[in-house]
Amino acid sequence: MSKINQVILLAGGKGTRMRELTESLPKPMVPIGDKPVLHHLIDIFTKFGEFEFIVCSGYMTEKIENYFQNFKNVKVIDTGLDTPTAGRILHISEHLDENFIITYGDGLANVRIDELIKFHFSHENIGTLTSTNPTSKFGLVEFDKEFKVTQFIEKPKLTNDFVNIGFMVFNKKFEKYLKPDAALEEYSLIKLCEDSELRTFIHNYYFEPMDTYREYLNLNNLYESGKTPWLEYE
Repeated sequence: MSKINQVILLAGGKGTRMRELTESLPKPMVPIGDKPVLHHLIDIFTKFGEFEFIVCSGYMTEKIENYFQNFKNVKVIDTGLDTPTAGRILHISEHLDENFIITYGDGLANVRIDELIKFHFSHENIGTLTSTNPTSKFGLVEFDKEFKVTQFIEKPKLTNDFVNIGFMVFNKKFEKYLKPDAALEEYSLIKLCEDSELRTFIHNYYFEPMDTYREYLNLNNLYESGKTPWLEYE
């Protein structure tokens, strides 16, 4: 199996939906237990071997630089305060390997990185993203044709809808799909899809982003109870 040694972590956003915490910290540096979510994310990859990490920072970049200054395998590059995600990748294009992984700096999942890489090299397309069918944030109400409520379903797993959770693998040819003024999801991935150059690796296990204060509390409650499902594999 071909190897991938490079992981790009997108960690430049302001985290406006978590303003309770991100007034003084960039969102990827918000702690889960005794270390920031970005460090937990790095731990996921480290379980599968040695990787070199490039952190695309922006908002409060010095906080990230200070934390990782003694990590020999982590390089922090300031890619601008308001730069969209595709622009951040373009900013570091000179550092990119022939094949590399990109993921968001605030989403945790126990993705089998070895299987993801194997899947990517099993096809000849430029990109692979990881998708999962998430648990609904809301309980569902079911009712009959007379509108009589028949049952409540508490936050079910959505069976037919999949979301992109990051953990994306690309060949360097992906550079030509990057626009400096657009997010990856707004142009690059759409264009890659239109050109039939994008596949998905299905992840059926744990995933949780840290987009809101409630998700922050949930992740910390898990950690404090001794559970780290983003690092647990069957």
